[in-house]
Amino acid sequence: MPTHCINIAIIGGGASGTITAIQLLRKLTVKAKVYLIEKKPDVVYRGAAYSSQLNYEPLNVPAGRMSIFNHLPDDFFNWILTNKPEAKDLTRDSFVSRRWFGDYMTGTIHQAAEKSKCAELEIVAAEARDIAPAGNGGGYNLLLADGRMLSTDYLIFATGNETPADVLSREEVAALGDTYVSNPWVGNTLERVKPTDDVMIIGTGLTMVDHVVSLAKRSHVGNVYCLSRNGYLPLEHTFIQDTVVAITDDVKDIHRLVKEIKHKVAEASSKKIKWQNVMDALRPRTSRIWRNLDVASKKYFLRRLKPFWEIHRHRMPAASANTIKEMVGSGQLHLLSGSIISTERTGDKIVFRYYSKKSRETKSIAVNFVINCTGPLSDYQKCDNLLIKNLLNKGWMQQDELKLGVRTGMRGEIMRDTGVVLQNAYAIGPLRKAMEWESTAVREIRTHAEQVAFLIAEQTERKQEMMVEIGL
Repeated sequence: MPTHCINIAIIGGGASGTITAIQLLRKLTVKAKVYLIEKKPDVVYRGAAYSSQLNYEPLNVPAGRMSIFNHLPDDFFNWILTNKPEAKDLTRDSFVSRRWFGDYMTGTIHQAAEKSKCAELEIVAAEARDIAPAGNGGGYNLLLADGRMLSTDYLIFATGNETPADVLSREEVAALGDTYVSNPWVGNTLERVKPTDDVMIIGTGLTMVDHVVSLAKRSHVGNVYCLSRNGYLPLEHTFIQDTVVAITDDVKDIHRLVKEIKHKVAEASSKKIKWQNVMDALRPRTSRIWRNLDVASKKYFLRRLKPFWEIHRHRMPAASANTIKEMVGSGQLHLLSGSIISTERTGDKIVFRYYSKKSRETKSIAVNFVINCTGPLSDYQKCDNLLIKNLLNKGWMQQDELKLGVRTGMRGEIMRDTGVVLQNAYAIGPLRKAMEWESTAVREIRTHAEQVAFLIAEQTERKQEMMVEIGL
């Protein structure tokens, strides 16, 4: 029997990488070493989102829809019932702690590693910096920041979301010092905020919602200002009512697509089915619809329609919505629309100047603390991921023209700038947004992970059979 061990390097140890590693450990039938490479040991198996230290950090998807296995839809729900005694009254429609989901992934990967008969898991606590051909006709050498070189037969890029772009200048960030949080998912964001501080949050998406409600849970009494270009809030989840929406996948024009979706919403409404359920029913088809849109339509969507899509697609739990409404009603929470002009420190205050979209004039607000909740950067030439930058610069990866991610094949194959695939290299999660659009949630990540793990398992099994046949 052949004794060659297949090496598989997963770059990124958060949710995308962990779910992929679990699938590989369960599917591989040949001797293999699965390396899970993560530069931040404290987020291994969890990623930043599921390592949250906020007072209030619920998942934005019900527990009954958060399994990491397509064929076991209740796996996370059943895990909670077994491992969290305090959740005895939980239902599948409950919104539970992000940390619980991190615990679930941690427990599941340990179980998969223990049960795997062929594959061994190894955590590599280091940052991947560059990749070079192994020089033996196949495989790669992966250069780590600490100087080590790791040889691997397969590469899986599961780097997750990049950090948010700073919307303030370097000089402004330096002047604000520890009264400014550039990345809200690192550490305990609110530990430096005093109860009486007036806080400015840049961005009005789900990350903002979690931080605002966390402030409320900490009995915060200062004013909270939330500013985004449009000032739109995520809409609220409703009772889940499974429905089927028949929509044409091959629509190339965005205007026709919007018209068709509106028609489906109206049709569902006449049957007492809420629009939220129509949006959920579109999920399995969204990637195919996105791929078929022409470039002009995609650009129009990003320029004009994306904010509306985001608030309808990425919704908040009812409990979060109720707290937000109460804070707005009491005058503590202020939702603003417009664009930032400048910030300036004056004594113990930060004077925040912005152009108001509503009043069409420049306004100033004095606050004590600023949090950047604008969401992850997707332009990889501007991000701080040195590995991706190096691969883009050498042509081993190619950024898409809309700067949403990198070019990939239908099964996540990495595309080089020559238009051919990078051999035995795949992307999981956010890197696939250019091709899939929907690529950042667990529902899509688990499908990507299963798909890639199946491909690798099939290839390695076939390779072993061939080696046996020729007597190696």
